[in-house]
Amino acid sequence: MIQSTNFALFPSEELYSFTKKSVILIDEKKTTVSAVEPFLSITKTRLEEFKNALDREAKNPLVKIRTQEATNQIDAFMALRKQAESASTRKKAGVAEAAYVIIEVVRKYGWIMQRLGQKTRLTQLEGLITELKTKYSAEVTAIGATELLEELEQAQADFLVADTNVVRSENNNNDPTVTETRQPLTDSLKQMFQIISLQEVAAPSASVSALIASLNELITTSLATVKASDTRAENKKKTDDSKTATTTN
Repeated sequence: MIQSTNFALFPSEELYSFTKKSVILIDEKKTTVSAVEPFLSITKTRLEEFKNALDREAKNPLVKIRTQEATNQIDAFMALRKQAESASTRKKAGVAEAAYVIIEVVRKYGWIMQRLGQKTRLTQLEGLITELKTKYSAEVTAIGATELLEELEQAQADFLVADTNVVRSENNNNDPTVTETRQPLTDSLKQMFQIISLQEVAAPSASVSALIASLNELITTSLATVKASDTRAENKKKTDDSKTATTTN
C-alpha cells in the first residue's frame, strides 16, 4: 500500500520535483499495472500545466504576487467555511441555526470555491460576501465570523489589485495560475497512487510491490527534505527576530 501523503505540505517546486520523479518510476513499470496508464497520462498533462504556471510565475514577479494573494483569498474563504461548520455543532441557542444559514449561502456560491478558476472564484466570492453582509450579518455575528468575513473581503480586494497588475503587465489573463493547476495535479497523483495500491490487492506481484516500495521511499525522502527546509526557515526566522530584538534594545 502506498502511504498516505498530505501534498499540501509540499512547496510548489518540491511538489513538481516529487511528481516528476513519481511519474518516471511509474512510467518504467506501467506495463505491470495496466489500469494506471490513463491516470499516468492525465498526471503527465497536469504536471506540464503546473510547470508552465511555475515558469510564468518565475518570469513575472507580479504573477507570483497574484498567486500568493489567490492563496490568501482561498485561505480566508476556508476559514469562514470551517467556522460555520464548527458553529453548526454548538449547543448555544441560535448559533447552530445561524451556522446552517451561512452554510447554505456558501453552498449556493460554491462549497469547493478553492477549485474554481480565478475569474469564476472572484465573481462567486463577490456574490457570497455581498449576500452575507447585506442579508445575513446577524447570522455572521452569531457564529463569531464577523472578523473572518472582513478578512475574506480584504483578501478579495487584494487579489483583485494583484490580478489587475498582472493583466496590465501581460495583457493576458487566461493562463492558469500555480494555485489553479496545483489542485488538479494533486488530485491526479492521489488517483494514480490509489490505482496502484488497488492493483497490489487485486493482483499482487513482485513488480507491483517493488514499485510501491520505491514510491514509499520517494515519499519518505521528499517529506524529510520538506521538513528540513521548514526547520532551516524557522531557525533563520528566530535568528533574525533575535537580532532585531537585540538591535532594538
